[in-house]
Amino acid sequence: MFRVKPRPTAAPADLFLVLTVVTALASCEPESSAGNPTRETLPNGAVLVRYPTLPAIDSVGPQVTEPQVDLRFGSLEGDDPNLIFGDIRGIQGASDGTIYVLDQQAAEVRVFDPGGQYLRTIVRRGEGPGEIGNANGIFLSGDTLLWIHDTRQWTIIGVNPTGEEVRRFVKPVMSFGYIWDGVFDNRGRYWRTTTHGDNDPGYPPPPGLSLWSERRYYKSYELSSGATDSVYVGEASYRSYAYTTPAGWGFLPLPFGTGELVEVNPSGGFWRAHTASYRIVRTGEGGDTLGVIEAGLPAQRVTDEDRSAYVGGIVEDRPELRPEAEKVVALMPDIKPVLVGLFVDDEGRLWVERVTPKGPPTFYDRYSEDGEYLGSVRLAFEPAGPIRVQHGNIYTWVVDEFDVQYVVVASAS
Repeated sequence: MFRVKPRPTAAPADLFLVLTVVTALASCEPESSAGNPTRETLPNGAVLVRYPTLPAIDSVGPQVTEPQVDLRFGSLEGDDPNLIFGDIRGIQGASDGTIYVLDQQAAEVRVFDPGGQYLRTIVRRGEGPGEIGNANGIFLSGDTLLWIHDTRQWTIIGVNPTGEEVRRFVKPVMSFGYIWDGVFDNRGRYWRTTTHGDNDPGYPPPPGLSLWSERRYYKSYELSSGATDSVYVGEASYRSYAYTTPAGWGFLPLPFGTGELVEVNPSGGFWRAHTASYRIVRTGEGGDTLGVIEAGLPAQRVTDEDRSAYVGGIVEDRPELRPEAEKVVALMPDIKPVLVGLFVDDEGRLWVERVTPKGPPTFYDRYSEDGEYLGSVRLAFEPAGPIRVQHGNIYTWVVDEFDVQYVVVASAS
């Protein structure tokens, strides 16, 4: 889930903006601790690590860092078009601080130095070697190979730091989302999720609540041999609520829904969790449990105020939908979700994103592969896309009140 929160910026005439802000912690009020975990060996030999509590999302202190923006660059207008980003879909950072930015609108990959100065463009739109038709993501393998997810050619292209194409392969899964979510593991395999099902409600769906499920797989592609394989990771359940009016039909949002999170672990297997509880499981490719992380966080209940606010928000613009909105309210669960997402950084650490109410910044808990808590991170800025953590830095982008996109870099320590 991507949240965009406008941030103040300089005057639109600025061509280039680099801000250096000192990383700081908030005040020294007491915080809840993540100390005294218990460890239990499960019957299959896996270890369950249970934390009685974790720092609250509004806590401060040595266990919660608050990364500030150390570098920010971009432009609304000006003489240098390389500083104007139309639609950022990927940012990667090399070990020497070099920054690669994919602009989907321009179909370009631009390279910047550690201070945000433009160096060169290594990938452009075209049909020749090292050129792309359209792309929605990039992935830097080491410092020598940049993978580009070309959604028009249905191909993943690898180029070197100067933009010379060194290899390509046809996508093993012929589908894509807004931003590329494929993963390369440490064994030289590319992974991408896919689903199969035959009980979806169709289009347009019938009025009211629709429930359906799909079988979920992760498909892998062996870079050295070209072999493909699939791993079944369970059923994915979905639901929607459709309405019809004389003016047409549409969907009403279903708040506080829950579902399973599955993330490829580059060292092997998967990290899995259900958003309804703080329980994260590390499994092998065969589904065997290798480790479990649990934390005792207080449940956040869905209140009468939440239900009233939902109905009020719908009928403010569409008063004729009050009956449908009240039916959706009756479908709301009693407990709100706890988790939002998972990802693994370039050092193999698991980042667990917690649900935060509207307003507070994005909040992550970090763990080693064996479940050791490594501290929490509360971002001092609101990312407009997924964050990437590479070589001790957080790379992402933000959007200001003029809908201008800026690349930002912050320390992950």
